[in-house]
Amino acid sequence: MIPRLIFSIFGSPIVCFKKFFKIFLEEPSRREKTITNLKLKLNSILPKKLTQIISFGILFLLCPSQEAYSSDKKGLSEEQLKILKMDIKELMQTEAVVTSPSKRPQLLHQTASAVYVITQEDIRRTGAVNIMEALRIVPGVQVSKINQNRYAVSIRGFNSRLGSDKLLVLIDGRTIYSPSAAGVFWIGQDTVLEDVDRIEVIRGPGASLWGSNAVAGVINIITKESTVTQGTLLSGGVGTEERGFGTLRYGGKAGDKLTYRVYGKYRDRGDGQKTDGSDAFDDKQIAQGGFRSELQVNSKDTLTLQGDYYHMEADLDFKARFVSLSAGSAPFKGQTLQKGANFLSRWNRKIDAKSSMKLQMYYDRLERRSALPFKNNVDQVDVEFQHNMPLGTRQFLTWGLNYRYAYFDFETTDIASLPNEGTNLYGFFVHDEINLIPNKWNVILGSKFEHNEFSGLEIQPNIRTAWTPNKRSTYWAAVSRAVRIPTIRDERAVANRSLVPGAPPLLITETNDGRTNAEELIAYEIGYRFKPKPEFQFDITGYIFDYENIIEATFDPIFFTATPAPAHLVLNSVNDNALEGEVFGIELSGQWQPSRNWRLSGSYTFLNVELRPEEDSFSITTSGDLEAEGEPEHVINLRSYLNLPYDLELDTMFYYVSRNSSRQIRSYQRVDMRLGWKPTKSVELSLTGQNLFDESHPELSELLEEQSETERSFYAKATFKF
Repeated sequence: MIPRLIFSIFGSPIVCFKKFFKIFLEEPSRREKTITNLKLKLNSILPKKLTQIISFGILFLLCPSQEAYSSDKKGLSEEQLKILKMDIKELMQTEAVVTSPSKRPQLLHQTASAVYVITQEDIRRTGAVNIMEALRIVPGVQVSKINQNRYAVSIRGFNSRLGSDKLLVLIDGRTIYSPSAAGVFWIGQDTVLEDVDRIEVIRGPGASLWGSNAVAGVINIITKESTVTQGTLLSGGVGTEERGFGTLRYGGKAGDKLTYRVYGKYRDRGDGQKTDGSDAFDDKQIAQGGFRSELQVNSKDTLTLQGDYYHMEADLDFKARFVSLSAGSAPFKGQTLQKGANFLSRWNRKIDAKSSMKLQMYYDRLERRSALPFKNNVDQVDVEFQHNMPLGTRQFLTWGLNYRYAYFDFETTDIASLPNEGTNLYGFFVHDEINLIPNKWNVILGSKFEHNEFSGLEIQPNIRTAWTPNKRSTYWAAVSRAVRIPTIRDERAVANRSLVPGAPPLLITETNDGRTNAEELIAYEIGYRFKPKPEFQFDITGYIFDYENIIEATFDPIFFTATPAPAHLVLNSVNDNALEGEVFGIELSGQWQPSRNWRLSGSYTFLNVELRPEEDSFSITTSGDLEAEGEPEHVINLRSYLNLPYDLELDTMFYYVSRNSSRQIRSYQRVDMRLGWKPTKSVELSLTGQNLFDESHPELSELLEEQSETERSFYAKATFKF
């Protein structure tokens, strides 16, 4: 009936399509008149209620901009206006202010770096249950789930069990990069996702500002100030994999100058499924609590205090572990216990409208107890000072100092031993932004000077330039040097890896002798951002990474020994700077808002890794960084955020990852969908389905640890604010 009525009004289907397309391209004022005339014509032949439904659908589809409703809103109900209202400035990232590229606020589209911002809206509408899942939408970032409790996250290659050892991750300025293991223990990282203001992701070196280990990129997780988290938040849910999770947060004031929030949360994640269909042994439970407060001391000084404590227990399933020379190696199942606590204080002083100072200090403690058995305690104290100031009318200088002390407390066992000792790291950086042509051409010069225990003095300079010929376009380019410094494990670890049965048996060991130097990267990057209109933006980045001195395990010749008994062969590995090579790629991303209630986003990543032994290296292991050559070359993600009538939201996410040849992981696709409902400003209900069109698929495998697959899953969530 409806198609016939439409065709009777407009003509044939082809004519109908042409007229609808013509309406879509019309100027907003002319489009309003056309739709009003259509509504009058429908009223003459259809019941009033049906006319309202059809006309609302036409408005929904054919009004791509805010201006379309700015002149005359009398024809729409309050409910319709509420549905069609979408703040483009909140949703389109080019209006975002970022701090990570220069350690001070600046507009994202003016930065001379490959920067992507995950907003609070992105976190909420993708249905992400943790930080790692939220990072899947970023171009150039590879997120792989090994099993239910372990993720690997990397930028521009080198994804492994702890993620990339060339990626620096921070939460509110506190690094969570492990100085003992060279990576991030993502298994224990959590926060209140509703309190995350944004996640700034720099793809490419950030070492000239952030120091060593910010080689391939920086992930900076920034939470909201306590001033904007007042009141009570209660959130929780249940699901098939997420067996139960809940958060309680309260924000308040003490007088006119002090605001604060306190929170507690718990998550229980169930066992997964192995490739053969059997149940995996990999569930996880984590409880966490913390606080944050801001004290406005006076008109110039602000003091921030914050801290967290968490307790995590997770199942551990190893394919094999060394027991003893007589018992050999055997599969192992046990538990990993990880606890952590941190306390941070930050003093900000606003000197004048353009100058400021910051002094930040934090303490961080990590405790890991593995039933392998192995115990690992790390205590860190970090102090950082920063000063921002203009130099004349065309220069802006940022400089700073930092010091970090880390103490390592390891347990010696039959499997592994590491020395108990402390390390010191000193740093100084300078960052000079020169405005050669006002509002058009900037040049940035800077470097980090850092001294560490293992490789000594490291200098990490960069030069960047950004050309903005108009408000729609920005061209930028950069050349940088960055280093990944050796860890105490790279330098001093001694371990019995496994025992291969035979006559005599073969014992595979690791004995490091302190021969490693820092890994080095020279990076060449170029990028272009294009924003022809507020509803559309596009970003493309190309890069070439030239690596030298990559740390990799090398084998010594096999030898025979009679002690300790029984007599056996020994194949020993030693960490050395054994690899070099290139990584090159292209990253594209874009956003389009075709109508006020619909936003589309997506990205494509191409990555190619080519590694080879350095000239004086031989007998390199086939695992480790060398496996980066087989990592997925193509990654695609597409997202649709759609506002529906009656305060409903329908969000769809599509992910594609090509084959990982080194880990024998086939390509996979994943589709997630979320249906949300906000009946009031204080209540939000949602149902999320993940991996809907695939029963299960693997994402990453590891040599030692059992993997489980990413399954089709569902969870329901409710959030209340009062």
